[in-house]
Amino acid sequence: MKNFNYNVLKLLHNQLDDLWRIERHYLKDAKGCKCGCSKLLKSMQGQLKKNVEALKRELAAHHKANKLT
Repeated sequence: MKNFNYNVLKLLHNQLDDLWRIERHYLKDAKGCKCGCSKLLKSMQGQLKKNVEALKRELAAHHKANKLT
């Protein structure tokens, strides 16, 4: 696999992992906190979703251009 494909896949994996942790654990843990954690985590969740979609589009473009090798 070419480095640029690996890099995009690795970034996608990392972003999905971070998103999963926020949704499954961190938001629940932050509920009882009387600080800005919940707001921060929700903001991060939104940004991660955008990043995931952008990375998925990029991988689809690589596939369409037959560069996903």
